[in-house]
Amino acid sequence: MPIQDDPPPAHPFSRAVWHFTPQWFLIPQGTGIIAVLLHQLHYQFGALPILAKIVWIYTIAVLGIFLAIYSLRICLYRHHMARELRDNILETSCLASIPITFTSIIQMASLQYGTSSGLAVYILWWITTGLSVTALIAIPYVQLKLQPIGLERIPPAILLPVIAALTSAAGAGVVCVSANISVRLQVPAILVAYLEIGAGFALAIAFSAVVLLDHFSHFHPTPEKVYQDMILCGPFGQGGFALQALGQAVLQGAFAAYDRGDLLTARATDPIGYISQFSGLLSWGFATFWWCFAIVSILHTLAVQPGGLRATRFTLATWSLIFPWGVYTNSAVELGKLMDSPAFHVWSTALLLLLIALTIWVTLFTVKGIVTGKVLGLDQGWRQKYVDLYGDKQA
Repeated sequence: MPIQDDPPPAHPFSRAVWHFTPQWFLIPQGTGIIAVLLHQLHYQFGALPILAKIVWIYTIAVLGIFLAIYSLRICLYRHHMARELRDNILETSCLASIPITFTSIIQMASLQYGTSSGLAVYILWWITTGLSVTALIAIPYVQLKLQPIGLERIPPAILLPVIAALTSAAGAGVVCVSANISVRLQVPAILVAYLEIGAGFALAIAFSAVVLLDHFSHFHPTPEKVYQDMILCGPFGQGGFALQALGQAVLQGAFAAYDRGDLLTARATDPIGYISQFSGLLSWGFATFWWCFAIVSILHTLAVQPGGLRATRFTLATWSLIFPWGVYTNSAVELGKLMDSPAFHVWSTALLLLLIALTIWVTLFTVKGIVTGKVLGLDQGWRQKYVDLYGDKQA
């Protein structure tokens, strides 16, 4: 049975709330991983930790503002929200950006204040893990069972719930390594994180195959959709970092200190820890393929479109580039530390510099879109009221 929709509001500000989709959460999701990268980069200088904290606070503020606006949208236009969640696969997928951003914020909190507030960070991680697992189970179920979709309508954004679970697993590794918590608290977090990786990698491979099949079936993806190709890099970049961080937590003695049963013992520490870290390297290699694929795909699509690169129209989907690029870079940063590799140190630094330049560029276009109103569905600007189907301007 079709869900009755609310009529579009007349006032421009109300209509902006009407058009405030979960794609906006891609923005704090991207800035959150940049804060982590600035804090963890091998080549540090005096102002970098301060800059990382500024970006972290900015992420918290933006997420809070966006949650308030989105909650207002739910309260005012519940029928419209119900229809969008029922019919729009991008709407449901981007909801996973909320727990992803929460986890990035918690990672930064652990890296900065884990020694003094380890228990608080640990509790927050369990909360965001609950949200991530809910997103991993509920969102694909809604998309597969309730939304009327076909193969040609499946975007790479369907991987966002999977990325949420893998980000939660990565957060467990960071918290266990950097926060001052006991072994009895670390072990369940590590085990749950590995379970998330098991579920996340299987779904990531399955969904990636579906998206790749969609690319074989369609020769010319639209520029608005092609930016999402970078999301394909996300699960394997974030999964690689999660395996590296969890392996480090195991090697630091979490299992050895627990030392019970046959698996969680001192003898199992070295093989589990080193296999985990080596698997992270393999996962980063797969992420490298998707990163290169996305770069070539985006440049080729924009170049061959009518009008070339100058005809490119900015949308919020452009923010799909930032977070996957960031987790791919974060995994390279961690590999550089684990192997003490100058090559990885230089490569991760170059990736971060390119990412910062890209983020500034996307942010400027976003601010311009907000000023003009176009990214909020106000094609006629903030002063133009809604024109109904009969051409009459509503008061």
